Amino acid sequence: MSGVFVVFEGIDGVGKSTVCRSVADVLRARGIDVTVTAEPTHEGIGAFIRSGGAGPVSQRTEALLFVADRNDHTERIVREVGSGRVVLCDRYFASTVAYQSAKLDGDATDTDWLIEINSDFVRRPDATILLDMDPRDSLGRVGSRGEEVSKFENLGFLEQVRDNFLRLAERFGFHVIDASRGREDVLRDVMAVIEGLV
Repeated sequence: MSGVFVVFEGIDGVGKSTVCRSVADVLRARGIDVTVTAEPTHEGIGAFIRSGGAGPVSQRTEALLFVADRNDHTERIVREVGSGRVVLCDRYFASTVAYQSAKLDGDATDTDWLIEINSDFVRRPDATILLDMDPRDSLGRVGSRGEEVSKFENLGFLEQVRDNFLRLAERFGFHVIDASRGREDVLRDVMAVIEGLV
C-alpha cells in the first residue's frame, strides 16, 4: 500500500487531537501502519516554539520559526509516507497562515507572503480536514480542559482565524466538517473522507 498524508486543521478547541487519535485507533484496528504527528513538533525548533523560548516576537518572526520547524518535519513526513505509512498530522501549514494573518495586538502578516514562504517546505496532503465550529463554543471546550489559556485563545482573534481557515478551505479544497456535533458523528464524517484514501 502506498502511504497517505492527512492533515487536521481548525481553531483551538475543535477536537483535532481527539479526532486524530480516534482515526489512528480505527486504522490500526484494521492493521494499517499509522504515524500520528503534530505541529509545532515536540523536538528541536518545535519544542523551542512550544516553550515560548523566543519571548515576545512579531507574528512575522513567529511565522518564520514555524516554517523552520516545518522544514524538518516535512522531511520526516515524506519518509514515513514513502515507507507506506498513513501519517495523521495535527496542524500543518494552514495553521501558520490562518493564525499569523489574523491580527493579534495590532500585528498581522500578509496571507500571500505566508503561503509563499511555506511553498518550498510543505508536502501537499492527500486530504486536509478542517474541523469547523463557532469560536464561542470552541473556547467553552478550551475552558473546560482546565489548561492555561494561551495568547491565541480570545474570541475576537479566533473569529478572524476561523474566517481565514474557511477562505483557505475554499482556495485549497479542504474538507470542511462541522465539529460542533457529537464525537461519533464527527468521526463518521472524517472516516468517510479517509476511506477513499487508504
